[in-house]
Amino acid sequence: MFIDVKEKKNFLNWFVTHASFSRREVCWILNYLANHEAILNNVHFVENADATNRGLQIRDLTAQGDPMRLFISGKVFEDSDQIFHEIRLNWKEALYIECLFDNAWENPGYLSILEDNPFMKWNENIDPTVIDSVNQFLLEEEQIARMNQLYQEIDQALETGDKERFMRLSEDVNKELQQHSRQKTAD
Repeated sequence: MFIDVKEKKNFLNWFVTHASFSRREVCWILNYLANHEAILNNVHFVENADATNRGLQIRDLTAQGDPMRLFISGKVFEDSDQIFHEIRLNWKEALYIECLFDNAWENPGYLSILEDNPFMKWNENIDPTVIDSVNQFLLEEEQIARMNQLYQEIDQALETGDKERFMRLSEDVNKELQQHSRQKTAD
């Protein structure tokens, strides 16, 4: 996915002016990136930058942890001079940046530049309880849809005077209700 350099630059400028950092070097590096479009061409904003071969995590004061960490092939660097020189000297290489700040998922500027992390797909790290909750919700919605469909068919059978179909559909509704109550007691 191609993200326009102008959008990246706009976000970085917004981030520098709206976030507070515990080290001023973070602002310097972000400004450096925003002012060098050749580097920004190779910058990708992702989640889990620590899983990439060359990733930079940047945290404002609202996020726990070090304000800036560079991950290169499993090694971690926190010294701002090392980080700056790595970015400056290897500007042609892909750099994956993760910005950690409060309400990041509600920020349209950040969401517009966020890309899939090629080193860690989003669906590889979903909490199993979330998956269970989604599956349970879908099952309940499916049952509600089935019940609504059965009630509509019962109404049709009543309107047409089809007693046999009415009885069969009523049995189906009772079975669905029994199955639903068994599921509720099992949960």
